[in-house]
Amino acid sequence: MNSLAKISLLLVILLVSLSAYLRLAHSGIGCADWPECYGHIGAATSVSLPATSGNAYQRMVEQANKPMAWATPLHRLVASILGLLIVFLTFIAMRRKRQRLIALTLLGLTVYLAVLGIRSGGLHNPAVVMGNLAGGFSMLGLLGWMVFKPDSRVAAKAPDKATAVRGTAILATIVLSMQIVLGGLTSANFAATSCQTLPDCHGSWLPGSALLTAFDLSRQHEVTPMGQAIGGQERLAIHKAHRIGAVLTLVVTLLAALTALSAGPRYRMTALITLVLVTLEFSVGITAILTGLPISLAVAHNWLAGLILLALLRQVALTRTTRTGSLAQHGV
Repeated sequence: MNSLAKISLLLVILLVSLSAYLRLAHSGIGCADWPECYGHIGAATSVSLPATSGNAYQRMVEQANKPMAWATPLHRLVASILGLLIVFLTFIAMRRKRQRLIALTLLGLTVYLAVLGIRSGGLHNPAVVMGNLAGGFSMLGLLGWMVFKPDSRVAAKAPDKATAVRGTAILATIVLSMQIVLGGLTSANFAATSCQTLPDCHGSWLPGSALLTAFDLSRQHEVTPMGQAIGGQERLAIHKAHRIGAVLTLVVTLLAALTALSAGPRYRMTALITLVLVTLEFSVGITAILTGLPISLAVAHNWLAGLILLALLRQVALTRTTRTGSLAQHGV
């Protein structure tokens, strides 16, 4: 079952990356006229424009649709294979009576994401974006925990300093999860390029009351005749909130990694990996702003967030004590 969970985990990592690529490419990131065309929604066939302006718009749409030719079929293939593996994984878990709750939750998420993909009809609706992101990262975390969780049949001595390591890692996992949600809302509001100065956002730092509008998933984006999504202060607000969350996530994750690093050799490798990943993630975020958010960095930003989540879950798993030691004392 562990091998099946590992294969499923690798497929989920790939699927999360492909989903981010499709969503961002379909929103205009990576098109020839970027960043001017970022926030493009709608179809070119529904717009009637003069030749001078229409040509630019047509080039933008054609460039944005290029990834769909290969990424969409690959996404569907990976999702289909993953769905079958999750069904098998659930069947094995129920038969062996091990990790049944996680397996059933994974099966439920698989069905939910499949239905969402069939019924959504697009990649621009904020509720669909957040639903896909939440479902994908939830599957990533659950499969990661299934892989990392120690086997209760293997005896292990209680690790030293486990409480501090576990506490900081759980805190970092919670903060990171909130930051992933803020990142999804930033994408759903087409706000990734709304702030183009560092470290402030065009002279301001705090989100303000407009942040509440960015959290409204039922809101439909207005569109110009050129297919541009129209936004207001809520874009600046959610971007600034994401930046504040990034600093908080960096601090808390570094604390978790350094705590684990000082706790002994048991945690050393995972702590070092976490340090490298969180440093890369923060650097990619800054570089993306300075370079105009190329699609490669935008996808890497999503991918690294998933890897940090896995590293923190691995750190928590290392602090767990198996029950076999107590069972062995009773001759079991």
